[in-house]
Amino acid sequence: MQAIILAAGMGSRLKDKTKAIPKALVPINGTPLIINTLNILSHYNISEVIIVVGYLKEKIKSYVGNSYCNMKITYVDNDLYKNSNNIYSLFLTKDYVKEAVLLLECDLYFPKKLIDKIINEKSDCNIMVSKYNPETMNGTVIEIDNNNNVKGLIAKNRQDKDFKYDDKYKTVNIYKFSKEFFLKKYIPAINLYIKTESMNSYYEFVLGALIYYNNDNFKAIIVDEGLWREVDDEKDLEIAERTTWK
Repeated sequence: MQAIILAAGMGSRLKDKTKAIPKALVPINGTPLIINTLNILSHYNISEVIIVVGYLKEKIKSYVGNSYCNMKITYVDNDLYKNSNNIYSLFLTKDYVKEAVLLLECDLYFPKKLIDKIINEKSDCNIMVSKYNPETMNGTVIEIDNNNNVKGLIAKNRQDKDFKYDDKYKTVNIYKFSKEFFLKKYIPAINLYIKTESMNSYYEFVLGALIYYNNDNFKAIIVDEGLWREVDDEKDLEIAERTTWK
């Protein structure tokens, strides 16, 4: 199995923290975010981690190196990071994925038991989610049925003032894809979107379109919201640094 970590962005909402270092190297209690992720991935049968870099990319390359705990590290440069978003970063990995792949974003802070819940899943597309909490969450939400099959993905711009969140779930931004789904369906759909719409967008939009057509096996992996933290801004960073897991 391979893993992809998206780490090209500037992390501008972390203000002074990311003036000198990329977001992936922002420390949580002394450990950079990306090192926490790599330490956890090293416990699984992951042969290679593909890291998409952009902003201050050489600092990540120098810090992490070309191997980590017996995992090969491959860097993919997104030199258009200022004018693109994660959809383009993910598209750039197309020539490097050769196996089933785990996708993560570099601003996630979590314990090993979170990955335990998705690593052995066999669906075409496995999407990690938590029950939606309007007090702590915003962004893309997921609809699922009684068997945890994903039936819809609703982006933030489609959630009006009357939108009902009672039965919705929030994406954690951890996914596992089969090789066939990723290379033969997801990447071609992303390619079409970039060509006809924009590279300054989100990979979730394309995933939502594929879910809508209902031709594949999309499964929600439900986890407690207390098992992960997304570090977008300084408040998130403070919360992450106070978080401990049993």
